[in-house]
Amino acid sequence: MKVLSNYNFFTQLFLLLIFNLFAFAVSAQESDDATYEAYKNFDFVSGKKVIFFDDFQNGLSKWSVIEFDKSEEVESPGIKTISNTPFKWLKTPRKGLMFPTLVKVLPDAFTIEFDMWADTERMSEMEGGLNLIFVTNTPNRQDFSIHFDENPQIQLDIHPSSEVLYCTALKENSSEDRILDNRIIKNGWQAGKIHRISIARNKAHVKVYVDERKFIDLPNGLPKAGKYTLILSTNMWGDGIYFSNFRLAEGIPDLVAQLNTEGKFVTRGIYFNVNAATIKPESWPALNDAASAIKATTGKITIVGHTDSDGTDEANLLLSRKRAESVKQTLINDFGVAADRLLTDGKGESQPAEPNTTPEGKANNRRVEFIKTK
Repeated sequence: MKVLSNYNFFTQLFLLLIFNLFAFAVSAQESDDATYEAYKNFDFVSGKKVIFFDDFQNGLSKWSVIEFDKSEEVESPGIKTISNTPFKWLKTPRKGLMFPTLVKVLPDAFTIEFDMWADTERMSEMEGGLNLIFVTNTPNRQDFSIHFDENPQIQLDIHPSSEVLYCTALKENSSEDRILDNRIIKNGWQAGKIHRISIARNKAHVKVYVDERKFIDLPNGLPKAGKYTLILSTNMWGDGIYFSNFRLAEGIPDLVAQLNTEGKFVTRGIYFNVNAATIKPESWPALNDAASAIKATTGKITIVGHTDSDGTDEANLLLSRKRAESVKQTLINDFGVAADRLLTDGKGESQPAEPNTTPEGKANNRRVEFIKTK
């Protein structure tokens, strides 16, 4: 029995060693995959606070979807799944309008981010793609016309096809030319890939990005003052546009000022893989801003990870600590922050910034905090 016991002990020890070596290899591979090279000219930074978020886990409860073309040959809009993707998606109408019912008025400074997938075999270069519209004086958004409305507005059309990617900015109908900017990129949309769309508005200035690339940059894209609301529209010759993880955040982060006045700052623009500490490449601007703020001050900084309440307390605590350590190593290795200035901690779900009762609350609780440490 004693020999058998020793055998079991050494067997378990051996298996544990193999498991740890495997985990280390996977971790190293994930770290290598998180390359920021493509994003080094990406200057988009998420807004300070999430005011609307939807991953469609609760269906279409937050959206109004109006379909104009109910052809039997076209799949109806609604919540769908796409093979080999982890999300639920809103399949848009071929021709129609969509808008988040709770978002009535847009802030003067905000960002919009979402994942977009297109079935390019069904898409056509004719007509349009997914159109995001910021428009004034539209109390009944369901009556909005993309063709005839004369209220001050900007329409941002993201139109993939199998041959080219179109990005177009249009203004309201008037006697002048409606086109503000138009970019046509051959092979600009990779079939079968989830693409990340990012849009920033700071008063009159409007910018549009597809993945790491800036396509539209209009310093005077919304020149007329006023309260704007949000409408999405589709007017496709083909069909097959989907989007998910729609995130609207307000405010422009000023990390240096926050660190100097409050002794800390929070960023919600560092993104991780689901239930993992691997940082996504689109986090580069937020990491770069954090590194610049840290370098602009003196003393040590504690990086604190926070999660939402999904999962167990123990798992979230461990995850938050791993994410803080991942941010630390990235700041050291990729942004040149001195290692002896950085400490890490993780609070899991124990210190929520907001109640975890809404998707917006959960999105705001998934954050990384940087605190001056005496």
